Amino acid sequence: MLMDLNESTFQDDVLEFSKTQPVLVDFWAPWCGPCRVLGPILESLSAEYEGRVRMVKINADHAPKLSQQYQIRSIPMVLLFKDGKVADQFLGLRQAAEIRRLIDAQLPRLEDADLALAIEFAEAHRFDDAIDAYKRVLALNPAQEQARLAYVQVLLRASMWQEALQAFEVLRSKARIDPKIGSVEVLIQAATGLAQSVGSASLAASNSIDSLDDASVPQRTLRRAQQAMLSACWAEAMNLFLEVLATDRKTEGERVRKSMLAIFQLCPDQELVGQYRRKLSALLH
Repeated sequence: MLMDLNESTFQDDVLEFSKTQPVLVDFWAPWCGPCRVLGPILESLSAEYEGRVRMVKINADHAPKLSQQYQIRSIPMVLLFKDGKVADQFLGLRQAAEIRRLIDAQLPRLEDADLALAIEFAEAHRFDDAIDAYKRVLALNPAQEQARLAYVQVLLRASMWQEALQAFEVLRSKARIDPKIGSVEVLIQAATGLAQSVGSASLAASNSIDSLDDASVPQRTLRRAQQAMLSACWAEAMNLFLEVLATDRKTEGERVRKSMLAIFQLCPDQELVGQYRRKLSALLH
């Protein structure tokens, strides 16, 4: 059943309560024909969402202040409140499926808790825990592109390049149209190249790069830059890439440019990105 409210209880029962869970408010009136059709639909949804969404109704004829405040000029008018504010609304009749989509958009997703954990673990360099959390997220919602991109990056930071390649594969077709996906593809390419050079087992060991006898100094620097990029050591990576550009622009200029542009997309420190954009531009021009 929809709870009957009035203006005197609106502050506590709607605005304050919406800070803990969404509240759907149906502004109606007894004389309104469409209201009588919408009412049973909302009653059914109220039972379906019991405990997750509060659903109430307010007689618009008896709530002139609320009608003015929320510009209720026609009914039925349905407002969905979250965190004390109107999060969504609709006027007139709607099918249950459409109302359900509106409500679901305001509910926490099942995977949100694991996603928060994954981010926390990754920031703490607890990569095994982060990987497990991202796997749970993607098991619940395989279409979560941002979570998949973050998962791929954590796999790369953990030197699990083959697993990263497999996880990225479903996104590869979008690499040319989505800059962030394209940037992660640059990381995948760098990991693949490094693994071929030094072996996947020693990809995480910095001395494995310096011990390569067949690599020139610029090549070793490039590989260290790629390794730093895969580890999300953005400033170190960009410094090394610029060093390569200064000494071997003819051979590695395009690879360095693409790598720097990828870092500009992925690095969260936009002030740092701005500094290195200027440095890259100065070297290129």
